[in-house]
Amino acid sequence: MSNLNEPDRQNSLDCTPEIYSLQQDLVKVRLIQDRSSESQLLIQLGSIYFSHNQTEQALESYNQSIALAQKIGERRLEALALLSLGWVYQKIESDRGDYKQMLECHHQCLVIAQEISDRWLEGSAAVCLGCTYHELKEYELALEYLQHSLTIAREIHDLTIETNSLNALKNIHNALSEEKSNSEIVALIPSGESVLRELGIVPSSLRSAKIGKLQRAQYRAAINWLTKYQPPAEATNLEQIKGYLQAFDHLSEVEDWDAATKILSIRLNTPSNEEFHNQLKTWGYYQQQADLYQKLLYKVDRNWDANCLNGLANFQTAIANYTKAIELQEQHLTVAQAIEDIQSQGYALGNIGLNHYYIGNYTEAIAFFQRSLTILRQIKDYRAEQAFLGNLGLAYYGLGDYPEAIKCYEQSLAIARDNHNQKGEGEALGNLGNAYGALGEFEGAIEYHQQHLNIARQLQDIYAESNALGNLGTAYESLGEVTKAIECHQNSLEIGKEIKDRRGQGVSLYSLGSAYFALGNYQRAIACYQQSLQLTLQIQDYRGQSLALSGLGLTYDSLGDYSKAVEYLERGLAIAQKIKNRSCETNILGRLGNAYIGLGNSDEGVQCHRKSLEIAWEIEDREQERIILGAFGDTAFFLERYEQALDFYQWSLNIAQELKTQRGKAVMLGNIGTVCLRLEQYSEAESNLLTALEICRKIGLRSSEATVLRSLAELYFKLEQFERAKNYCQQAIAIASELGIPLLQECYELESKINDVFSS
Repeated sequence: MSNLNEPDRQNSLDCTPEIYSLQQDLVKVRLIQDRSSESQLLIQLGSIYFSHNQTEQALESYNQSIALAQKIGERRLEALALLSLGWVYQKIESDRGDYKQMLECHHQCLVIAQEISDRWLEGSAAVCLGCTYHELKEYELALEYLQHSLTIAREIHDLTIETNSLNALKNIHNALSEEKSNSEIVALIPSGESVLRELGIVPSSLRSAKIGKLQRAQYRAAINWLTKYQPPAEATNLEQIKGYLQAFDHLSEVEDWDAATKILSIRLNTPSNEEFHNQLKTWGYYQQQADLYQKLLYKVDRNWDANCLNGLANFQTAIANYTKAIELQEQHLTVAQAIEDIQSQGYALGNIGLNHYYIGNYTEAIAFFQRSLTILRQIKDYRAEQAFLGNLGLAYYGLGDYPEAIKCYEQSLAIARDNHNQKGEGEALGNLGNAYGALGEFEGAIEYHQQHLNIARQLQDIYAESNALGNLGTAYESLGEVTKAIECHQNSLEIGKEIKDRRGQGVSLYSLGSAYFALGNYQRAIACYQQSLQLTLQIQDYRGQSLALSGLGLTYDSLGDYSKAVEYLERGLAIAQKIKNRSCETNILGRLGNAYIGLGNSDEGVQCHRKSLEIAWEIEDREQERIILGAFGDTAFFLERYEQALDFYQWSLNIAQELKTQRGKAVMLGNIGTVCLRLEQYSEAESNLLTALEICRKIGLRSSEATVLRSLAELYFKLEQFERAKNYCQQAIAIASELGIPLLQECYELESKINDVFSS
């Protein structure tokens, strides 16, 4: 799931006025036959067409510019147009993967640049050639051109060429699996001299500048941090970019907001090649990112205000303060509307939707996502469309509409791959994994999550890695491979500790609790849930608190301590209602109903189940509806109202089949089989129980498998097939004993009856 950052580079979204203006300028210069200006304007026009995916128009503009430049002997203009033309051919030729015309353009540009001694053009052409040869896996040529472009970039202190060269060199060394002993290649940041040139700060002129001593000292400190700071060996990412953070602080002290924002816009030498401020989020440094935005808010211009409000809102989302996040995103939307920034409006609407999703307002979330997607499709912002399609899928997932969710995820994946967006591809794969897991297709889910994990590690996206590990662990748990699940959740927890992501740690501890609960290790489950609760209390993560309390309630219910279960579940329910998380509320009410029934308070239990069902209907949560209908069946079964129980179980089964949830199908078939057993409908009982057993074994549903085996043992005991009854009973005892579940006592009692028959 993704909060979307403001884009690293914003183009004019409606290019028509700009194109019209340039075309008018072209008419004027053609009237006076100013060929040089005409060639320059055609390059500008081509650039606008290219940035808005109007490829044919871009080609025409650049070719016209080249022809004019050649005619009047303007070699630099010719080279500039060739450089740009090469980028257009890159887009055209990417599907074929040969890049013949692109290479031809950039080679011609390089030759001209060397002939006219234009180092910037030479470096730009060299880095383009290096990247293209890397794409073609011609690594020796790629290294030659990239080393050349890096040398030029360091010579002329050009930040863009240097950053692009470093990033490409690092990717080549990774592809070749070479030891990257060259520190300039593994360094996250470009040289301080290139950064200073980008900021417009000249150290040699600082002494003569007409500024006060305190201001001069702040500038000197910023210069020193950028040029002299050396991170320690084995430095963390945060230690490596400490110089940038410190320089930003010093520039903020003198209110040089132009230079300060330029620092935030520097692209780092990371696999995702993001700008500095967005990279902080990718690494999980939410607080540091929020601190930057807070200092900049209302200090620069309305565009940066929109950026900062969005970033601050995303920080509130990260710490689960969803109400505050929505408030800030609404401010973001207001600013975006005031400056007529349609793209930011789309982002704000989508991010508001995501926070409604977290609260459990799935229908409202869908409405915001769809409004956002309408805008993003209109302006052809594929990156954002991909992200919010994934989030739309999450909302449908929350409603239990897994087929619609999968449709959204598959569209999201296709867009990510079409646009070579690896981060988006990973997110889509992870979402698909969750959806297929919900359908009971756990092996497929594991495959998707493993692909997501591989991409996250390749991109060094530590937050995504932690998320992928957590999802992978949940899939393994569902498959019955709980040991692997615990390993994944433990690794996810370690990452959370490394980056001091307390929210992530809380999620990992909750997931570990669920895994230990599945093993029947209730004491360790309680310990994990308690640790998760303590962390979520510290950071005021109300949703996390609600989940941890719900886990504790479920565990104590399984231990037969119904009073303590009710205590925890009541606390969790109060929080879910406070934050208006209807999804958590309906889930906890269902568990609370079970606990009250365990206490013998059937009326209160049924009342909780009724409320849970009403909310599930209200928010269209089909999965929770299925669960509660099953719980009503359990209550009717407990009260020996078998016909009524059968109706509820069949209703729940119908929903499970509609949603294609194998887990729900297995549990309900087992319950129906057990009811048929009580009604002495033995043929129907056998058919349902054997089908349930097959599914349980296929998806690794161990606890339900034990329950079904126990019912089969009872069935064959009544049919006087005592050998089969004994065999199934022993299998049930083995699993129940392994899991340590209360069913074990029932199995022993049935075994005793079977043994009495054999002894007699």
